[in-house]
Amino acid sequence: MVARYAAGAYAKDMRITSRGHSCLELSTVDGSLLLDPGSFSDLDGAFENKAAVLVTHQHPDHADHPALAAALEADPVLQVYAPAGLADALRTELPAARRAQVHTVHEGMDFIVGGIRVRTFGGTHATIHHSIDPIANVGYLVGDGAVGRVQVFHPGDSYQVPIGVRPDVLLLPVMGPWGKMAEAADFAAAVGAPVWVPIHDGLLNGRGTGLFDRQLGAIAAHQGANYQRLEPLTEYRAAELLAAAESSQTDAGSVEGHA
Repeated sequence: MVARYAAGAYAKDMRITSRGHSCLELSTVDGSLLLDPGSFSDLDGAFENKAAVLVTHQHPDHADHPALAAALEADPVLQVYAPAGLADALRTELPAARRAQVHTVHEGMDFIVGGIRVRTFGGTHATIHHSIDPIANVGYLVGDGAVGRVQVFHPGDSYQVPIGVRPDVLLLPVMGPWGKMAEAADFAAAVGAPVWVPIHDGLLNGRGTGLFDRQLGAIAAHQGANYQRLEPLTEYRAAELLAAAESSQTDAGSVEGHA
């Protein structure tokens, strides 16, 4: 088998750093983006040297509103992309000179920020309960998918499958009041990414994290994917995660072939 994901083949490899829960940094040689900086995450220094912040929805575990406003006031270059409700709220709190740094997003958009291509998907937060009104939720596909580049998908709080794309890395929400493990596994299988990175786990204790990792790790392996938990504040090269996933698939195929 030819190694599609040989790490050395990625001239503009994506680097991924988790800040806990659903907050991650995605960086290339062109720029660095911050996704879903919420109140459950470690935001110390998170906004430094970022071209933009991408926010999936307005819930505080994904969008620390005061932190976002402070970051925008401190940095005249930083851009924030968010659904209408949050974007409008941020603009009302900012001085006039900073309001143009906040951009409203919805599904179906395609733009470049920090030298990185971003496309938007989805549109609605997963249902928590029928008595709770739904809110906007935007999933972000980061990276252009060209040869030598990695694509990462962050769905926010939604299991809406992005149509027409197959990301390399899926940031997989594993636990919340709106989902269950079976739905997470089915969603990941439908997306078809070779690497599953668990996110949205800030409500889990150590025992819960271990249980989810074992169960979803086994399901991922059965699907031919690699389930990879990221240590907080540790930078990972996406191409190395992908190469490890491909190696695991090759090893599994060799074992089956000699069974």
